[in-house]
Amino acid sequence: MSSFYMHTSDVLRSSLVSLLFDGTGYGSWRRTILMALSVRNKLDFINGSSVKPLNISPLARQWQRCNDLVVSWLTNSLSKDITRSVEYSELAKDIWSELEERYGHADAAKVFELKKDLAHISQGSLDIASYFNKIKKLWDEIDSLSISRVRSCSNCGFKSDYQKDDDVQKVYQFLMGLNDVYVQTRSNIFMIKPFSSVNTVFSILLLSDEKQRHVSTSPRFLPTSVSFNARVSKQGFPSRINFDAQRPLTCKYCKKPGHTLDKCYKLHGYPPNFKFTKGPDSRKTTAHVEVNSPGPLANVDSNMGPDSV
Repeated sequence: MSSFYMHTSDVLRSSLVSLLFDGTGYGSWRRTILMALSVRNKLDFINGSSVKPLNISPLARQWQRCNDLVVSWLTNSLSKDITRSVEYSELAKDIWSELEERYGHADAAKVFELKKDLAHISQGSLDIASYFNKIKKLWDEIDSLSISRVRSCSNCGFKSDYQKDDDVQKVYQFLMGLNDVYVQTRSNIFMIKPFSSVNTVFSILLLSDEKQRHVSTSPRFLPTSVSFNARVSKQGFPSRINFDAQRPLTCKYCKKPGHTLDKCYKLHGYPPNFKFTKGPDSRKTTAHVEVNSPGPLANVDSNMGPDSV
């Protein structure tokens, strides 16, 4: 298809990007513009490959229409302030060259800030996917500013030693920012020979992250519920019941109730002030206990201890 061809969808006032370029993020804006012009087969109008025909040529008018269309696309993809600085340029090539010269060179201060952020980046509370997207955005932005960087061949896929080393450094940076929970997975990655690419490492960690989530969401008993059940069990079913406290005191020597073995008069002897009397029942001997302190006398069985008084 000729670069002079114009589709019905090619509108004069349309923009090639969703966000207008305001002086920041030139690398991503530039990439979007190049892809949009490539799809429309209009790259020749900004890289200088398409030269304006002579005015006597039958293609001169058609070329001018395509050039004006590309100029309109470029200016509508810029903020108002930047548009005012290029709106009087007649050729799309001139507008593109001015933007490249003004914003396309690597900004040393910007690269420094990006690499500083890259040196301090860590996973923190992010999941694996969010952490990878965050660090990859920094990599891509640094790459877009490093215009002089050596790239791989698009035909054979050959990579220079510089680019291979850069890929290894990205893997190290990605692994260094991981949380300690991935220590074992990180050790396993280092054992892989040859050294894995960034995308391979990401897929391994993503699989490990999904396994950990599955384990953490599986049902299990909580310690609080276990302790609660233990308290209920302890309160509802006492481990030991004192049945002896429910029985009356009985002496194991004389078998009489009311006192214990250590206070049995029959075993240990009667006190000197203890007086015996005989009652109506010949089988029982009663006695009067004489108390030193004033008070009533109490009748007790001669075989019973003082606890029964």
